[in-house]
Amino acid sequence: MSEPSVPTQRSALVKAADADLHPTTPKLEPLDDLSSKAGSATSDVMRAPKKEKLVTIKVDIPKSVRKALSIEAEKRGLSVKQLINAILRDRTRG
Repeated sequence: MSEPSVPTQRSALVKAADADLHPTTPKLEPLDDLSSKAGSATSDVMRAPKKEKLVTIKVDIPKSVRKALSIEAEKRGLSVKQLINAILRDRTRG
């Protein structure tokens, strides 16, 4: 019987040099963009998007994650709550 082969070691993952141009976070849609829900008729564009009822969720996260969210929200001109809402919305859209 032959010995099983051992895979060769590879270097650890590193941040790409152009990571600022190709971020891994999802692209966010503007929250107040009326055209995102518009159909083919002009009257569709004039209507405000349907308001969804907001619910409160309490989640314990590491301080480092909260800090990273705060930095990213500041970069995008959003509050941390708006950023988290947008990320979760994009994730659930599939």
